[in-house]
Amino acid sequence: MNLFFGLVTAFAQAHFNLVIPVSIEQTQALELGDIYSVQNGICKVTQNGRTGSACSESNASLGKLIVLGNVGQHVQIKVLSSTNSAVTFTPILSNGKQALTMSLSDASTEIYVGGEVTISSTHISGENLGQMSVQYLIEVNYQ
Repeated sequence: MNLFFGLVTAFAQAHFNLVIPVSIEQTQALELGDIYSVQNGICKVTQNGRTGSACSESNASLGKLIVLGNVGQHVQIKVLSSTNSAVTFTPILSNGKQALTMSLSDASTEIYVGGEVTISSTHISGENLGQMSVQYLIEVNYQ
């Protein structure tokens, strides 16, 4: 009995899309204005203005982000809360939530972000007054 072995080859295909890497840039920082240092006080800045028991009369403005990527591609944007010893900060996107899925309409798409500050109950102290800032994380991913 004779056995024959042979080498067989075939061509296959792989499909993919080349896309511009998605990126995000802050072009204007969120300005929450003056906030009273009161126990569990809240100040919220959105497209509709400022609200909350801790909001003082002052100027405020939304932050502005530019998302760069492929036109027509869907992206999911998430903003994550942050906490320090003085406050809890919750960023808020234009839909009133911390996540937004959208289609990129141009090579650069503008996103506006507001936020809510809650004063820690342990923060009430004259020594902790003055200018403060918080950092928060923004995630952007193609869908």
